[in-house]
Amino acid sequence: MSRRTRSQAAQAAAPTTVHIPRQRGRRRQAPPVIIVVSEQPTWTARATVATGRFMWHRRRAWAPTGVAVGLLVVAAILHLFAPWTGLVVAVTGLAPLGYLAWMAKTRPASQTVWAWRISLAALALAGLGWLALALWFGPLSAALMGLWSLTALTVQILWLTVGRFAAKGSN
Repeated sequence: MSRRTRSQAAQAAAPTTVHIPRQRGRRRQAPPVIIVVSEQPTWTARATVATGRFMWHRRRAWAPTGVAVGLLVVAAILHLFAPWTGLVVAVTGLAPLGYLAWMAKTRPASQTVWAWRISLAALALAGLGWLALALWFGPLSAALMGLWSLTALTVQILWLTVGRFAAKGSN
C-alpha cells in the first residue's frame, strides 16, 4: 500500500500526518489500514468548557449572579405572556418596608445591624421594583437593563464581601 487515503473531514480536523511504510515481502496485497483521528475541539468549545468548569467549581460564590440571570429570563417570559403580573409584584414590593417596620418594633439592634437591615431592604426594594417594572415594560429596555446590572453587581459584591468576612470571623 503506497498511499493511504483520508477523508476531507479528517484532513481538515488534524493537520498532522502519519507515515505508513510500504509492506514488502508479500505477494498478496494487505488490507488497507484505516486510522481514525478524533477532531480537536475549537477554541470556542474550549473556552465554553473552561468557563463552565470555572462557574461549576465556584457556583456558591456566583449564586447571586445566577439568580439575577434566572430572574431576567423569568421576567422576559412573564412579560411576554402575562404583563399584568407587574401590578401584583408592585404591591408585594412594599414588603421590605414592612419588614423594617416590624423589625424596629420587635427587635431593637445596634447601628451596624440596622445599617445591614436597611441595606438589604433597599436591595430587596430595588429588586422587586425592577421586577415589577420589567414585567410591565419589558426587561430589555435600556433603563431597566442598567438597573438590573447595577443591582446584580451590588448584590454579587456584597455576597462575596460578607462571605469573606464570615470566613475570617469563623477562624
